[in-house]
Amino acid sequence: MFKTILVPGLNSVSTPKAMGMALTVARLFDGHIEQLHVHPDAAEMARYTASLDVESGVFAGEIWEALERADKARTALSREDFAHFTSKEKIASIGAVTAAWHEVSGNELEETIHQAYYNDLVVFSRPEAPTTLSTIGVGDVLVGCGRPLLLAPTKTCENPITTVVIAWKDSPASARAVTAAMPLLAKAEKIVILGAVEDGTDPQTVIDSTERLAAHLRYHGLKPQAGHIKVEKRDACEAILDSAMNKLHAGLLVMGGYGHSRARELMFGGFTRHVMREAPLPVFLCH
Repeated sequence: MFKTILVPGLNSVSTPKAMGMALTVARLFDGHIEQLHVHPDAAEMARYTASLDVESGVFAGEIWEALERADKARTALSREDFAHFTSKEKIASIGAVTAAWHEVSGNELEETIHQAYYNDLVVFSRPEAPTTLSTIGVGDVLVGCGRPLLLAPTKTCENPITTVVIAWKDSPASARAVTAAMPLLAKAEKIVILGAVEDGTDPQTVIDSTERLAAHLRYHGLKPQAGHIKVEKRDACEAILDSAMNKLHAGLLVMGGYGHSRARELMFGGFTRHVMREAPLPVFLCH
């Protein structure tokens, strides 16, 4: 079960949409949401100060003070957002669903990964363009934290989270994602397993693979449907997203993340990177 859910404010990413997504999941499991804020510690402040001092010619003391003011302003804004959200949703520190504010100091990316060790799920929302989840370090969190990630879409998805599409590929990353998503699959009213038949791929191999996964899930008491789509001249990612969102009306996409090396994924675009940038529905990822 997803009893503890972490919502990091990584690199000042706005968290209200992530908090909303976290709340949707927490309500399924009577869970606890923790919003994380990381202050730069002395080592981080010194690193920033040294680099800016050289580049700008401004005295180190002035830069340090400016960084402290910026952190205080960011903290105040984040705490205000958190207080507004919990008040609006009537979430307290005691109850079926609870929420808490958590502050730590250190390197923001490293602390986000470290804090994720002690939670069942990590939820992010997308930043405003042109910033992407990949550029702010979410890919590093996915690879490094050992926990599944849930990405909230930019616009609210009206489809229910209880309708789930599994983007299936015969790979370790996909298998781990399905295992990690089992608590959500157990709550699902409809599960569809989709395999993509691309150029040069034997359709029967894809069909057999999705059917085998469906048989496996049936042993767990689930009732999945196995299917496949012919990609033809379309992009495989776009084809799956279109089917999941517009044809199957899914409210959640489950998939493996960075099945190849991250260097290869980033160099050639990558299915994971595409989904992180453009998916119109919530995406559950596991590396």
